[in-house]
Amino acid sequence: MPNNPDTDAVVRGYLAAAAAGDLEAIWSFYSKNIIYEDTSVHQVYHGLEATKEFYVKTMGGLDVHWEIDEIVATDEGFGIGGFMAGRHVQDLPGMPATNKAFKVACASIATVRKGKIVRNRDFWSNADLLHQLGFITLR
Repeated sequence: MPNNPDTDAVVRGYLAAAAAGDLEAIWSFYSKNIIYEDTSVHQVYHGLEATKEFYVKTMGGLDVHWEIDEIVATDEGFGIGGFMAGRHVQDLPGMPATNKAFKVACASIATVRKGKIVRNRDFWSNADLLHQLGFITLR
């Protein structure tokens, strides 16, 4: 089934803004009442301001970019799959910057209404990230 063109335009615009590091453009794709959930760190943020704060704090410290393999866009939202990759360039709470590179499988699902992302839920392995940065050992 082909992607919904309106939702596909939203997700591709959002991903292009993220790839360019254009925070203002990223925010323009979110509803002011967005609910953003990062499942790997068990955090849920309500509203655009709380989501901005989380995004800047975590994405900046990790110099993250996405390598997207798949986009599925429906009338009601989208799903993306691929990898979250980057380098740990700034200190994060309890984790001094290591400057190590990482690449972790990830997926994101979102609900879109009237051209805005109203709910976004991200999935990735925090254990894989911490292992690649040298903070934990996996068996």
